[in-house]
Amino acid sequence: MTRAAVGVWVLATAAAAAAPPAVTLVQPRADQAWTAFLDAPDAAAARAAIEPLAGAATDVRQAYDRLRAGRAYTARPPGQTTFRFTASDGTALETVVDVPAAYRPDARWPVRIQLHGGVSRPADADARAVSPNRIQGEEAIYLHPRGFAKAEWWHLNQYENMVALLDWVTRTYNVDENRVYMTGVSDGATGSYFYAMKLTTPFSAFLPLNGNMRVLATPGTRANGQMYAGNLVNKPLFIVNGGRDPLYPLVAVTPHVEMIEAAGAQVEFRPQPEAGHDTSWWPAERSHFEAFVTAHPRQPHPESLSWESERTDRYNRAHWLVINELGRRPADDAALEDVNRFTASGGEQRMFARTWPSGRVDARRNGNTFDVRTRGVTRFTLLLSPDVIEFSAPIVVRVNGNVASSGPLHESVRTLLEWHARDHDRTMLYTAELSVKVP
Repeated sequence: MTRAAVGVWVLATAAAAAAPPAVTLVQPRADQAWTAFLDAPDAAAARAAIEPLAGAATDVRQAYDRLRAGRAYTARPPGQTTFRFTASDGTALETVVDVPAAYRPDARWPVRIQLHGGVSRPADADARAVSPNRIQGEEAIYLHPRGFAKAEWWHLNQYENMVALLDWVTRTYNVDENRVYMTGVSDGATGSYFYAMKLTTPFSAFLPLNGNMRVLATPGTRANGQMYAGNLVNKPLFIVNGGRDPLYPLVAVTPHVEMIEAAGAQVEFRPQPEAGHDTSWWPAERSHFEAFVTAHPRQPHPESLSWESERTDRYNRAHWLVINELGRRPADDAALEDVNRFTASGGEQRMFARTWPSGRVDARRNGNTFDVRTRGVTRFTLLLSPDVIEFSAPIVVRVNGNVASSGPLHESVRTLLEWHARDHDRTMLYTAELSVKVP
């Protein structure tokens, strides 16, 4: 080493010793950790990046602001590409991704998932040629998953595919998280009902066209899990059915719509008395379809939620409400009746079979106070966001009329990171979670 080099080294060492450690050591480590977390290609990689970041980032508000800003998106060519996913059962699934020519990474874009009909066809060359029933709407990023007999929309492998697809598209393109819509025709419409009852959180609204939710009750359909029509109250629905449809005529579907409307679902029902099992009505209905989409962005932190499930490993979450444990309590709210019966020409009928016990939670937030009613649930979790919660004040949870929790709650960087790794959503950030045991 030369004498000049030694002098430079001595000066650099002295400067480093005099500088605060947070500048020379912690900040670069935090920057690297943030890059690894924000640029993670999928949820698993994001979860793996939590540990080093949680140790480096200690200020909740700064972490919140950084996640609110999100990752830096890069330009990608427009046109069609293919997303490929292998489900836990080994099934290979594909989705055609159609990106408009006007897409720019500095603006947030709406997403529309369109599910095609004829989903019981075999996975062969002919099935690949089936039209995905594209509904030519406004400019958006369009996702066209492909279903077939061993991967119908209501099977577990397609549910896994949908979760992975939504995670991928939000990490790849600058998506408007509060304008993600699902629509479908025929079997695709029935699939839309399935996701409205099982995976409500990422979606703004559901638009089933020429479908029938009761198909999910048929044993041969092999729908994964039990269906709960009451879960449809959480998101708006735009429903179209034809009067001359030989499969799902208005006379059969209208009682189902009336059932969920009576339960509190927001429904815009557009009957087409002269239409068959087709979309001949689309030119006349397109403006209504688009007006509905425009009028119904997602509310990331809805004031009230109602959710029912027989599982706690999946299908157990609606936004800030997570069902953790099932079981009966003496104080269960008997008024939480099952939304499962409709009246048709033959009298009152049951919509879906009930094989396993389930749990339901209805929760309403008013400032820092939560009023909760439960049936068949022993423990649930409330996810808390600084967008709607004042953490300097007590948080009160009343369950079935009894105070189950009351007091302050601390925010946590780790909680913030863990939920963002799952959701990858800049508008739905949680800095605390409150586990509540039903009294």
